Amino acid sequence: MLGLWTRLAAAALCVAVSTSARADLLPGMAELSGTVNAPKDKPIVRVYAYNAAKKVGYAVFAVDGKYRAVNLFPGSYEITVRTNGLAMDPVKVDVAAGAHAKADLSPKAVSEPPDYVGGVTYKEEKPEGYEKVYPPGPGREIAERTCIVCHGVSFLPTKVLDREGWSSAIDRMTKEPAFSALGLAEGPSMFDPQRLAGKDRDILLDYLVKNFGPESTPRVVAVENEPALDKAALAKAMYIEYRFPNTKELPLRWTQETHFDKDGNVFVTDRGKRPAIVKVDPRTGESWDFPTPSTRSSPHGLTVDTDGTVWWSGRSVFLAHLDPKTGKSDIYPIPALGHHGHTPVFNSKGDLWFSMLVSNKIGRWERATDQVTYYETPSARGRPYGFVIDSKDKIWYVEYHADHVVKFDPDTKKFTQFKVKSAPASMRRLGVDSKDHIWYGIYGTVGKKGKLGHLNPTTGEIVERELPVEYSNPYDAWPDEQDNIWSSCDNYFVKFDQKTEKFTVYPLPERTDQPKVSITKDGAIWYTPRYAGMNGGYGGAAAVLYPDMDKITTLAAYYSDKSSANWIAKYKGPGTPVTGAIKTVKEGAQNPEVATAKIVGRKLEDIGTVRAGSNQEGSRMAD
Repeated sequence: MLGLWTRLAAAALCVAVSTSARADLLPGMAELSGTVNAPKDKPIVRVYAYNAAKKVGYAVFAVDGKYRAVNLFPGSYEITVRTNGLAMDPVKVDVAAGAHAKADLSPKAVSEPPDYVGGVTYKEEKPEGYEKVYPPGPGREIAERTCIVCHGVSFLPTKVLDREGWSSAIDRMTKEPAFSALGLAEGPSMFDPQRLAGKDRDILLDYLVKNFGPESTPRVVAVENEPALDKAALAKAMYIEYRFPNTKELPLRWTQETHFDKDGNVFVTDRGKRPAIVKVDPRTGESWDFPTPSTRSSPHGLTVDTDGTVWWSGRSVFLAHLDPKTGKSDIYPIPALGHHGHTPVFNSKGDLWFSMLVSNKIGRWERATDQVTYYETPSARGRPYGFVIDSKDKIWYVEYHADHVVKFDPDTKKFTQFKVKSAPASMRRLGVDSKDHIWYGIYGTVGKKGKLGHLNPTTGEIVERELPVEYSNPYDAWPDEQDNIWSSCDNYFVKFDQKTEKFTVYPLPERTDQPKVSITKDGAIWYTPRYAGMNGGYGGAAAVLYPDMDKITTLAAYYSDKSSANWIAKYKGPGTPVTGAIKTVKEGAQNPEVATAKIVGRKLEDIGTVRAGSNQEGSRMAD
């Protein structure tokens, strides 16, 4: 990956400030530009400027020695480079409103550590090639279709377990109820034990012990081939990052998703130790925290109502409804353990639908009755994850663990399943374009490339394209106004142009994943750098990629009325007041006739206490 985690060393610099304003700047903002004197083997260098007072950072690409950033907030900045093999001391520069500041940078060449796969930061693990980490043979083939399709390639080699430990890990996936760490004592296992039928379990266990047993050292899979980069595209691109640092009141922040209100503000879910909903005004950089009523809630997805109130789903609740003006919240509690909400989406009638990953259901809040109901889904291990609604108000989701894209018709209560080509796989999110075609990312699959999937609902045809980033783990696939599809991969954004079938790769400012994409009507790509804040220690953040900085007309974030994330704009009725109440919830599925396999696992007391940290990746299953 281009530019990661270098130590700072000495650098020569020249700083100058001019008072001449540029016509393309927003009122009261500034510009920063300069040169980067880097070795010839570094034609693209990532430059990062951070305003500590504002807690706002800008990242741009120096292409062939020149860089430029626009619409900076006035104030003091520290400038660094973030490119493997280069290092420099921070350069300090003060930027005034309307000014054009210059900073010429001369980073030094340093030893370049090998890059590795994934958005998680590893400090001690040694990067090695895939073939060395995973020696070929029947054991690897089984691991690829069971463990790796869900956890990715760098999870297993970071573990050092004895035979008993690996055997217990396999049982946790195949015999125990999924999400037992949340207290669930029954239900299907995480994946179908038939994938390990016959002697396959013993072959896999022998392979894990031999390659990741007590005599091994923690490793990660090294990046072997960097993606091709488009200099012209990167010269135009700019990221802005709005940080929410860890505090005593809100420690260990962990931001997940973004959403816009009709006034141009951005709302963010913070799943940290003290969960909260965060409001950001991108025009000023100001942010406001709204702690959730319960420390156990872990808000995941959110959306904004016609009246500016915020709905979110998460652990321990179906839904919660926040009024940012009063700080009050209404809570729609779960009637049974595991019935957590996940991703809420409005339809055009003003009703709210949401996925229920852990309990394998989908939920509905009806505005007219202020009532939550839910429906069973047809696959025993489907576990609805990403959730969208098309222009005809049909519900679409991807099955996390059962290899289908699924349509649910609220009128007929019928499900239609479309089998993806890359099965076995794991999938996270999906998007719907202007033609009501469905796009999804194959997060985990057998092979070196993540995939971008395309479903034509009319014909049922599915096309899956390999992404140009190895082991990319595409989390989301979301269309912009031109129906370009933006895939959020570990450490990169990838744009797919449907007209030319061309991919364009944009490296992120830092090592991270970015779970959910929200795109403005002007084409700005909003996301949260989740693991960067967690692993980097600075907390949470909301960030935005402007593919062309010279086309910025506002820093505010507005949806298009054509965006499926903004069907609430079609609803012309009144909002629903927030009173600070605990709402009643109707128990029982609305379609109990739907056949879902149910496997009763061992009782929780038979499983034993889950060790702290022993199921770290398992706890991310609801991410």
